[in-house]
Amino acid sequence: MEKWKCDVQEQRDVYRLLHEAFSAIQQGEKAIQALVRLLKLYSENEGVEAKSDAHICVISHIAHPKIFVMDHLLDLHPIRALDGQLSHELLQIFVDGDLNDYIEFYNNNADFVEKLAVTHEENLRKMRLLTLASMSQDCNEIEFSQLVNKLNLATDELEPFVIEAIGSGLIKGKINEPEGKISISSTINRTFKDAQWLFIKNKLEMWQKEFGYYSREHEKSQGAFCTAYWWRIIISNYL
Repeated sequence: MEKWKCDVQEQRDVYRLLHEAFSAIQQGEKAIQALVRLLKLYSENEGVEAKSDAHICVISHIAHPKIFVMDHLLDLHPIRALDGQLSHELLQIFVDGDLNDYIEFYNNNADFVEKLAVTHEENLRKMRLLTLASMSQDCNEIEFSQLVNKLNLATDELEPFVIEAIGSGLIKGKINEPEGKISISSTINRTFKDAQWLFIKNKLEMWQKEFGYYSREHEKSQGAFCTAYWWRIIISNYL
């Protein structure tokens, strides 16, 4: 649109039309992308002008079955303009809350939730998945009993749920049925803040030290092992 020399309002009109068009043909992800681009065109002082679009953006993210990370929305000025409203409170729960937070919100605001373009049952499903992702953040194993209690699931619902979580890409792991637990190898970060940057910094420093060691060993071995081989060892150890 810069090539066409569109002003800001013209760009907003285009993205709003794109959102409507993609929504009409059931292209949910593209519709959401257009809406996010639209909201980015509003400054801090203009955010309140797009509160209606911001509300639609929030609910669209929550309703989409494959979108789990939403913390980037909190930086958009029209989303910030929703602060104090129920849609903003609900977004915050889906950003970093857990299943109990959502259930409490629903119990207090059932009429609001029932009017949204997403059902309570769909919200429960996504919040269970997000809660599992949070539980998996700092541990390698989770007992079945913990999951049953935290996720409010029956025992016979647990295995299909974990399979869904793994299939969705939220976590990587496997079910250890004989020992009654799941083993976690990695999980998504629902939010990306200072703690996550520090984690990456530490990982990179670890890689740097290991690469230095293996490079020296490589030189000592006079090329017996290629550098790519040592990189594979480093990555397998730390990823």
